Amino acid sequence: MQTMSRPVAMVSLDGGGVRGISSLLILERLLELVTQHLVDRGILADDHPILDPQDIFDFAVGTSTGGLIALMLVKLDMAVKECLEQYQSLSKQIFQKERPLWRRLFGSDISKYSASRLQTAVEGLLSRKSLPPELAIRQSSQNNTMQGSVLSHEIPSLETRFFCTNECCGPYQLNMMNSDLQLRYAARATSAAPSYFKPMTIQGRQFVDGGYGETNNPSWAAWLHYKQNHNLTSDRTLVMINIGTGTCSKFDLNSQKQRRPFWTKFIPNGIVSALGLMADLSKMATESEGPTSRLWYIADNNPEQLFLERFSADTGIDTIKLDDWQAATSSDRPSVIATKTDAYLQKPEVLDRLERAARALADVYIYHQAVLRGEECEMAFVANRQPQSFYEVATTTMPTESSVAGHNPLSCRISSNRTPSLVLPTEPTQSPPSSPPRTPKPARAIKNLSISIEHTSSLLQGQGEQFSDVQKSSHPSSPPSGPMRLNSRQPRRSLTYPLLLPSDRPWNDDGDDD
Repeated sequence: MQTMSRPVAMVSLDGGGVRGISSLLILERLLELVTQHLVDRGILADDHPILDPQDIFDFAVGTSTGGLIALMLVKLDMAVKECLEQYQSLSKQIFQKERPLWRRLFGSDISKYSASRLQTAVEGLLSRKSLPPELAIRQSSQNNTMQGSVLSHEIPSLETRFFCTNECCGPYQLNMMNSDLQLRYAARATSAAPSYFKPMTIQGRQFVDGGYGETNNPSWAAWLHYKQNHNLTSDRTLVMINIGTGTCSKFDLNSQKQRRPFWTKFIPNGIVSALGLMADLSKMATESEGPTSRLWYIADNNPEQLFLERFSADTGIDTIKLDDWQAATSSDRPSVIATKTDAYLQKPEVLDRLERAARALADVYIYHQAVLRGEECEMAFVANRQPQSFYEVATTTMPTESSVAGHNPLSCRISSNRTPSLVLPTEPTQSPPSSPPRTPKPARAIKNLSISIEHTSSLLQGQGEQFSDVQKSSHPSSPPSGPMRLNSRQPRRSLTYPLLLPSDRPWNDDGDDD
């Protein structure tokens, strides 16, 4: 049995244009399940509103559309429902009108959409939250304790850059922008998809979409970055939930490899092959899965360091164009994206994994609340090679005015006969829900792989060896039932770890190029 420090939770959001609506719908369903688990375990009242991401997650990391969502959660303190409403409006405002073709053909800017319109849309979000358009990404205050990062790529080197809401304390300090970097510019930089928007210039440096290359799924790069620069040490358990914007099924992936853009039909096949266009199509369909496969390797071999789940709808979301705003909006019925995402969420194997992730996040919430109550908490890790592996939460109440001698509210609510709540991403327990859970088998030592992070630029870019996907079996599971919940906001938890003070940087903000 190994004692560890307080666990932390991260939501990692892929890029994908208007398909970011699917990510938000998946996150919304996950939060419903977390709330229900906490009600069932006696932590929350039956009529408690659905928890917000800010109540559970410590970090939000995103690329492109995922980066915009991360900023909306962290800096604008939006609930998921509000994010959905604002994002649908944002998609229509940005993608409804293309730039004139003659300007793209005969001008210096070939991008399809107006970058200034994107920036204006972000400034509109700030205005609706009564925030100034020049809001700084780090120096400004916020109404929650979440930390956030959005990814971009600096050109011409195409190295991954992080725009963080908190000061980095590691080697990445050399690459950071000024502490007064404005949120609207960070939003533009992470969304500057080549051919869609022109590059963003900040403090004399140029940036393009963070989804360029393998960081469309920011999970692996974020794992390395937070290990190096945000005190995410190996004795802390990270519960990471990665949410994608649509994944090809195996059947569709095979056919996707044979597709080619319509305009390439007018180019000889030899030139198409030389340009690598066919390979790029295949890579676009799979690049978001690669970073997660590396993390699965760590999660399976070092579960005391990482709990991981990834959700990405494989019900046709991937076929929706990144700028198809009509698929994201609908006035009288669910949108195309909402319908396809709901079909994904109804799959038994997806419900099973959602339940497992909800149990893990419920544990994180319990731990956060125990710390706030002044309780000295320990998390004991029990590991074995069997499909069932779990955490036990133990607390020692420190003397406070509200404590009663001999009574620990948290320990009373966590009954020893409950099913273990933080399960590894492997095959779930096969016993029926109505029968008592099986007694775990004696623990066997897991080989503790040393996850050493070298301070190199290649690792900062989120590059690494490609590992095989871990095959996970599942069985049908139904979502927990409970009373209808409200979506009203609740007070945020107070800060439980110190913020690092920003330091001066050698660059000056010379503004946007739009």
